[in-house]
Amino acid sequence: MRVSTVRMQDIAPYRRALEQSRERLARWNPVDPGDLERQLPRQSRDHRTFLIHARTPEGDHDIVGKINVSDVMRGRFESAAMGYDAYDPYAGRGLFAEGLRLVITLAFTPETAGGMGLHRLVAAVQPGNLRSAGLLRSLGFRREGFSPRMLWLQGADGVDAWLDHVSYAVLRDEWPAQPYVASHGRRVVVLVNGVPGSGKTTLARQLAEELRIPLFSKDSVKESAANVLWALLADSPVGGVVDGGFRPDDAPDVAGGLRRCGLDPATVAEVWCEAGSGQVAGWQLGLGLGPTVGVDTGREVRRSEIVRIALQVGEGPLPASET
Repeated sequence: MRVSTVRMQDIAPYRRALEQSRERLARWNPVDPGDLERQLPRQSRDHRTFLIHARTPEGDHDIVGKINVSDVMRGRFESAAMGYDAYDPYAGRGLFAEGLRLVITLAFTPETAGGMGLHRLVAAVQPGNLRSAGLLRSLGFRREGFSPRMLWLQGADGVDAWLDHVSYAVLRDEWPAQPYVASHGRRVVVLVNGVPGSGKTTLARQLAEELRIPLFSKDSVKESAANVLWALLADSPVGGVVDGGFRPDDAPDVAGGLRRCGLDPATVAEVWCEAGSGQVAGWQLGLGLGPTVGVDTGREVRRSEIVRIALQVGEGPLPASET
């Protein structure tokens, strides 16, 4: 494959590529055959549209994908937004990822050497678009944050609405980045103290919610062992990973605990570790409350698999079973 900036002769094959990919793309992005033509006069120092071309074309077009690097903010920021689409019949074969690497390299290359001279690239992905988010993580993008009602787009139900997005970013001094790099934030620890009846627990819960960190309360720990997990989870403003070792006959108690936390058990994902489960009677199926993601823990679980599981359970809805 090769990468080039957009040209007039790309318009016709681009339209064919878009139409062939319409059904797959429409779930996440607007499908606009006239978009590329409108991009041509906008090309500048701070707005570039790149196309990835297959050197050995298949079918009636050679366009593997399109990448926009736009909304550039200069000065002390030197940042840009990146949007992209991959097209059939080339999607899912690694060509687009290689082309995207070249474009990112060019975006970080100094302007004196023909690049865009950027410091930071950001891409926003709708929750549930696991393929797109997984691609970014495989290139070393870190999850930066969640933006509610960020863009006006058509949803999966066909209705236009302000849709949530998750942002991912990579910096020039990190590039080329390690795949699936861990996202490390600043560790925040706060002690809230006071005499009984002083309102410290109420303040602590409000502070934890504002800081988006779990609350660990002595009052919760005093509860019986059977309820302490749910008390701690209920106090956490960001949720949590519950390591329980629950048997199938524990399902009613677990469902009740989740409901006490204000959760619908049918929406809470269960990650089922399969190693050894076939050797213990009654443990083969898990709890069966919500969607299940099966993991073969009888071998080393690669970092890429950890990221995939995190994307499945943390960024979007799951079907009834992902085992």
